[in-house]
Amino acid sequence: MRYRANETSALDKIYSATLSLMKKTSYDNISISDIIRESNISRSTFYVYFKKKDDILMNICDDVFNHIFDKHLSIEKHHDYSSNSSEDYIHKIEHSFCHFLEDKDDIIPILNSSGSKIFLNQLRKRLTPLIESLIKMKEMGDNDIPLELKLHQYINGYVSLLQYYLRHTNGISPKTITQYYFDLYK
Repeated sequence: MRYRANETSALDKIYSATLSLMKKTSYDNISISDIIRESNISRSTFYVYFKKKDDILMNICDDVFNHIFDKHLSIEKHHDYSSNSSEDYIHKIEHSFCHFLEDKDDIIPILNSSGSKIFLNQLRKRLTPLIESLIKMKEMGDNDIPLELKLHQYINGYVSLLQYYLRHTNGISPKTITQYYFDLYK
């Protein structure tokens, strides 16, 4: 994630403060005042960007998911999926696991809090078109089960596997966890 302590914009300070606080205490116990104090910004500056605390988490999710689920992948510092076609949905799944692993220290506190509901709902929305494409291309779910049921199951399966992966990485690579995902739904 781009939210690191050395960033200087007010928005980045708010994101960084929120993530930092979530590593120390439950999301439910964090107040807007705590975020303002931790980010060292004024209350009026906070309200320029956000109306409520959940809006911060929604924006953090959007920022992460916009990159992970971008149609055009580029060369990045730790990996390169840029040579894959925009229709290469299997590599998009692998790319997603790669980024979630890189951002694990920020994502696990979200998943361990009541903020997980926001994170997982946003993730499910972003996964829907990707999983739908995999089903249409018959990469998974090549059967007579209704599309809505397959989508529900494959998205929830991805979410469960992601949570397991982030909590038990044990040297499992994004490529391997992607293979596990597809093996589960042959």
